[in-house]
Amino acid sequence: MSFATLIGKVSIRVVALLLLAVSVRAEPVVFQSTDTPPYWSAQLPENGLGGALLHLFSQNAGVAYSIDYLPIKRYRQSVATYMVGDPDILINQKHRAIFPIGIFRSAFFYYKPRHDVIKFQSLRDLQGHTLGVLRGTIEDKERFVSNGIKVEESDSVESLLRKLVRGRIDFCITVEGTGRYTIQQLFPNEQDNFVQAIIPGLNRPVAIMIDVDVPEGKEIARRYRQVLDKTLHSAKYQAILENFYGKNNVPADRQEQLNKFIQYYQNTWDK
Repeated sequence: MSFATLIGKVSIRVVALLLLAVSVRAEPVVFQSTDTPPYWSAQLPENGLGGALLHLFSQNAGVAYSIDYLPIKRYRQSVATYMVGDPDILINQKHRAIFPIGIFRSAFFYYKPRHDVIKFQSLRDLQGHTLGVLRGTIEDKERFVSNGIKVEESDSVESLLRKLVRGRIDFCITVEGTGRYTIQQLFPNEQDNFVQAIIPGLNRPVAIMIDVDVPEGKEIARRYRQVLDKTLHSAKYQAILENFYGKNNVPADRQEQLNKFIQYYQNTWDK
């Protein structure tokens, strides 16, 4: 075999390997999420706010993707390579690179026809009441119980709100936007009967989460990292926020809170 022929065969193998690598990288990744409108939902345009943000970041990063929606229990237990949502509610804390791309707030909700006013400055103010939460989202249940607060878990926000109306629970904690959205869907004529109180300091990130122990995941995470800062400060990003909140209604402290999460999770990017 001549040297030229040998080189030719090696070149063909190299090209084949390169084409294989390109085809693998071009295959869409599948992000797992859980239905949490108006942030994540297959029933909303662009999959909701989180979906619109994910589309923008993925477009800039050159990542093709789809979203697979799971029930909350399966989502929390998932070990998938690609996930989106709140990192804190995942049971399996794998080695993930976490990229915050937005924030949401949690709130207390109660039903006025059952309670004229529920005021609270501390947990002790809620003694004798029953708190509703999504199953598995509260770790320190004993802290509530020790303060005389009964905790009842549900598998959906819809269930929590129906329990409020029936008087089975006195108040519940859920994502503020999701609570309001679900009230509009279930009780459109009773929206004023539901009272919400924002929980100070309880902001959480909307995040892209990628298992970087998987070589493919490490490469995809690198792509998102490269475009994170530029995308967060782009006109298109701001336009998505204004479309969601309304022009001039984007929360004033939103960027400050998001920056805190970015700084907190930055150490996950390099490991």
